[in-house]
Amino acid sequence: MKSECFSILLSIYFTFGRAEYLDMSYDVGEESMFWPVGNGFTRADVTRDYQPAGYWYHNEMLSFPEHISTHMDAPSHFAENGWTVDQIPLEHLMGPAVKIDISDKVASDQKAILTTDDLSDWWRKYGDFPNGTIVFVYTGWGSRYGNQTAYFGSNSTNSSTFRFPAISVGAAQILTQYERTTGYQILGVGMDTPSLDESDSQTFKVHQELFAANIYGLENVANLEKLPVTGATVTIMPIKIKDGSGGPVRIIAKLPEVNAASDKSLTRSSLSLLLTLLLFIYY
Repeated sequence: MKSECFSILLSIYFTFGRAEYLDMSYDVGEESMFWPVGNGFTRADVTRDYQPAGYWYHNEMLSFPEHISTHMDAPSHFAENGWTVDQIPLEHLMGPAVKIDISDKVASDQKAILTTDDLSDWWRKYGDFPNGTIVFVYTGWGSRYGNQTAYFGSNSTNSSTFRFPAISVGAAQILTQYERTTGYQILGVGMDTPSLDESDSQTFKVHQELFAANIYGLENVANLEKLPVTGATVTIMPIKIKDGSGGPVRIIAKLPEVNAASDKSLTRSSLSLLLTLLLFIYY
């Protein structure tokens, strides 16, 4: 009897007791994508060997641009009085995530953009963004990450030749006005592309619009196809560079629990009671 109860206890623990997490960041290394200005990632081993005293020691010198791989654009990147990356409040680095999917448009138009109509359609279907939202725009472009020509849509470093999806200025204006019109705050906006702005933009008006409102950007976001439309929460962890305009970032999403517990409306309190009873029987 005890062994049977213990087996049930373990089954419940592994079914209901663990959250599922999603890594939404690419590695930072020699192959990382970055806006093609200046140099990319370089490293030099200071030490990678056993030391005379017999222990292993590994230490490196690294050099890379702030805006490389999955990274944050701090508001100061395009707003003179915007927060630098180290000034962003901690409470702005955690919040509910929503995903707006425009991948169908991108399949037929490489320069498709998130429009005000896309936002209106999303709100009609899913309702308002919750307060403190971090908005992600999924384009499917991340499947090209790692191939410079495919990802930037050009084999040139001239940004006027780039081709990739983006956000319209009108949509950016709606997002910056969202708190004023609804009372709900948007903390950040992320995409699975090299930039939030249209690929051949020379004035970066989307960046200017968002960052003037201290809404930060997240670019080259990974695994957006695995993020649910609603229900996830994300934690944004940029390198805390003093006075930095941005930096590589680790984005972790805690996914909503979709399992037998939610299907059968098994609440946390009833699960806790069941576990307590089983432990009592076992011991």
